[in-house]
Amino acid sequence: MDLRLAATLLFSVFSLSEAGTTLLDSSGKIQHPIPRLSTSLGVVSIINSPGTPSALPDVSIDNSYLSLLEDEQKPLLCCRGSTMSTSSAAERLSLCTTSLVSSVVIVDGITDGDIERGLRDSRHSRTLTALFRARYCLDKENRQTLFIGLLIDEVTEDIAKKVNAEIMDIFQAVAEENPRENISFSDLYDLKIVPLTSSANAEEVLSDATQTAKVVAASNEADEVMLATLISEAYGKIQSSGVSTQALDSPAVAQGFLSCREAYAKHAKAVRAKIAWWKARIARGLIVDGFGEQAEVLLKRALGGLNADTLSASGLSIVSGYRLEVRTQLQSLIESSLEELFDEQVANLEKSVLKKFSRQLLNQQSSKMDSSVDENAAATRNAAFAFESGMDSLQIPSLALTKDRFVREFSAKLSDTLAKFPDSPESKLKQLAAIKKTTSKERKPTERSVDLGLDLVAMIRPDGFGSLQGYAGYQMGGSSITVGIANDADDPQVLSQMGGVRPPLIRVQPKLRVDVEL
Repeated sequence: MDLRLAATLLFSVFSLSEAGTTLLDSSGKIQHPIPRLSTSLGVVSIINSPGTPSALPDVSIDNSYLSLLEDEQKPLLCCRGSTMSTSSAAERLSLCTTSLVSSVVIVDGITDGDIERGLRDSRHSRTLTALFRARYCLDKENRQTLFIGLLIDEVTEDIAKKVNAEIMDIFQAVAEENPRENISFSDLYDLKIVPLTSSANAEEVLSDATQTAKVVAASNEADEVMLATLISEAYGKIQSSGVSTQALDSPAVAQGFLSCREAYAKHAKAVRAKIAWWKARIARGLIVDGFGEQAEVLLKRALGGLNADTLSASGLSIVSGYRLEVRTQLQSLIESSLEELFDEQVANLEKSVLKKFSRQLLNQQSSKMDSSVDENAAATRNAAFAFESGMDSLQIPSLALTKDRFVREFSAKLSDTLAKFPDSPESKLKQLAAIKKTTSKERKPTERSVDLGLDLVAMIRPDGFGSLQGYAGYQMGGSSITVGIANDADDPQVLSQMGGVRPPLIRVQPKLRVDVEL
């Protein structure tokens, strides 16, 4: 008996109002006992669309969601497809179980109206979502052949392309539920789009499905399993995984997932570009003008843009969780980057103000204690005010990055710097120079003299931000040499003082001194 004749006989048997065996009823429970059938030749399953006439075998059993038809000990399952109304647990369980136990699945009842409106927004999208989700989550190793039966006389190339694209979108929506996986449709399925308008079409499809099931079963190299065992194991996997508890939302879900990913990529790219520009400026020891205000605008604009671009996905129960996850990722990216930039700028500001403060203390250093104390107090107030003013432009209140703690800590640093300044190398060098200058002028009242002296002062200022400073002096007779070094050629304060021009590397200032005593 050839395959076509076998399929014809099989169809003839099923076309008679044969009552099948209920496997899953409306309660979603397996009905025992399940007939003892081998699955060595594969399992063919038909998904009928409720309310749509079909040329394929169907079982009219009240409250039956998954039924068994058999011919010559070859299992053929008949499963009720989904509708646009709220799906039940029994419906999802039967579809998921069918997906896992079948070698070949035939989805029937797709009308020309469904094709015109688009499968993504039809009842078939819910059916396919359940089938794809079960295999994607629970059976990635075994391939399956999927027949899509169209209730049209001829499947043209344009129709086939359109239906194929719609099915790919539905599968992609399921794949986006598990973004860490990297599984394509072709990894799990072979797709065939066929017409199913007549008994002749049905016979041909059943014959092809029966032969394909044998090939699929052989290629999967699975051990021979009885149908009852196969169904029980699949049912247990589905129950424990919770995959059947997810709602079968409209396949607008596919567009929802894709829009979330595209929106994240778009706004994350814009955020990274802005942050990279800020980092380049901060790395040079500078401060971003109005950083706090700009950061607030960046955060609100990026999150607001993401919300607007993914607004259509907010009403989809499956996508809404992923949308929230994507938004959280973008928010975390922005906030962590802004916190890092904030800390770096606070360090730059502290360094700049402390350096200026130390320089002011050195310039106003005097032997008069009273005036020195007053001047130091004023310098301390000025430095504290300068730091607090700088922090006003840096703080980001929405991220709890405020100035209060840093202002208190900086006040302590100013006090510490002021207390240690008299013992600093710069202060001691200036005191020593003053002492030498005073002692070099001591003469007897009656002694007349004319002394000539040459004072050379040299300053070396290599590249840097002021991390290295030092002074050295030598006096011989009436002449002296003083050499200082400070690697502050890149310091923004120095550049500002020099009118935007870098100071010369070496600067020498000679001074001829004539002392006449009569």
